[in-house]
Amino acid sequence: MNTNIKMYQSSNVTQQLNLAPQLLNWLKILQVSSVELSELVDRELVSNPALEAASPEESPMADDIGSDVLASSADGIDLCRSEVGERLGVLADIDEEWRLADEPRLSSSHVLQEKHDFTMDHIASTSRLQDELEQAILFADLSETHAEAARIIAGSIDGRGYLDASLEDIAKASGLDVSEIAVVLEKFQALAPAGIGARDLRECLTLQLKAMDSDTELAQMLVNNWLDHLAAGRAVMVADHLGEDADKVEAAFRLIRTLDPEPGKNDPSVPTEYVEADLEIRSKNGELHVELLDERLPKLQLSSYCKRLLDARQGSKADLEYIRGKVREASFLIQGISQRQDTMLKVARQIVRVQQEFLSSENGALQPLTMNKVAAMIGVHETTVSRAIANKYIRTERGLIEMRSFFKVGYRCADGSSVTPERVKTRLEAFIDAEEALKPLTDAHISERFKKEGLKVARRTVAKYREELGIPSSKERLIRARRREELAIAV
Repeated sequence: MNTNIKMYQSSNVTQQLNLAPQLLNWLKILQVSSVELSELVDRELVSNPALEAASPEESPMADDIGSDVLASSADGIDLCRSEVGERLGVLADIDEEWRLADEPRLSSSHVLQEKHDFTMDHIASTSRLQDELEQAILFADLSETHAEAARIIAGSIDGRGYLDASLEDIAKASGLDVSEIAVVLEKFQALAPAGIGARDLRECLTLQLKAMDSDTELAQMLVNNWLDHLAAGRAVMVADHLGEDADKVEAAFRLIRTLDPEPGKNDPSVPTEYVEADLEIRSKNGELHVELLDERLPKLQLSSYCKRLLDARQGSKADLEYIRGKVREASFLIQGISQRQDTMLKVARQIVRVQQEFLSSENGALQPLTMNKVAAMIGVHETTVSRAIANKYIRTERGLIEMRSFFKVGYRCADGSSVTPERVKTRLEAFIDAEEALKPLTDAHISERFKKEGLKVARRTVAKYREELGIPSSKERLIRARRREELAIAV
């Protein structure tokens, strides 16, 4: 046994950034909602003697404190106001580097953009189910009467995610025919999370299967006709009866077992959460203007009493250091709120500039817009935009809208312009509406038509959008057309 122990000395150089707690708090101020910020300010007013609410006739006096007050304290940080802004920018850059450090290279820029926007969007917490349904209806291509009926349907969803009202009751409440409500329900189910809005278990499972990218026709058929045999484990018997391969039937049963029979119970935020608008977009003389809604926030200023103590150098060294630290914390809070409001305004103005059509008309459509593009417009880092829109809402003539809902990835056209997925879906519906009944267009044919119009939309994407719109496959459309023709001949 070798017991020789050798010791070595070595040195290496590493870079390390120690983030000041104040800077981390500043990033939190940028990201929190108006309700949370108001609560944070209330706590600081109670706990920090150097911070006070200014009366209406007074103005905040953070700028009256000299740099000597903000400099040098027990934590060893030496920052003036301009340096604080620089450090915030550096922090955003480092945040971006950490986020991308382990990200693999992707061959498709569109896939990379979708993954990137997913990361950016989920900095904000997930919305409740009802909020998600309301947002989906708002941005859907629905007529006013159909949108109102869809809202009635959304309000009739129970805790499991099922529709807790009959089509007849919804028809009476909306003033539409039952047949028209059935069409609206199909569109609603395509807009909602998979399985939400189903009327029974079979429909719930079928909706989840239809939302999958893979071929699930066998599983759908088993759900509709052989669901009772699933729990009994009769895959072989069902396969023999259908003349299908037993392994395929067993695989389909396994897939069905992974589905959620009560998708509504997955809502992560069941307790009611109240939100307030941070900004408002108003039309004045035919032009859209953005206004901050910060009445809830008190106007903050540094305590004149603490300032006098520091100026007079009254008190022990420990007392003065304590007061200086509290003054610096208060100053960071005041400047952080100012930075937050300014950044939100800049982002909202760019939203108004790009989304004029959507904000000015009830039938207006969203234009493609990314956080990267807005960041370049206002001269900040992309992660700053992401934090600035997280948990923020804008009051518009079309209702209260979450800021991140205005950001949509677009499809690049041959002429350099972009269109949103919603417009691609509208064009897809137009293709199918104009097709010959007995010669329906396949998903591949529709993909080729998009290509001729300068849009690259994959066949799988066409299938996904078609199912979201509640449009049957070309095979099913052909079968229905033949049945209609046979009935017409018989008559």
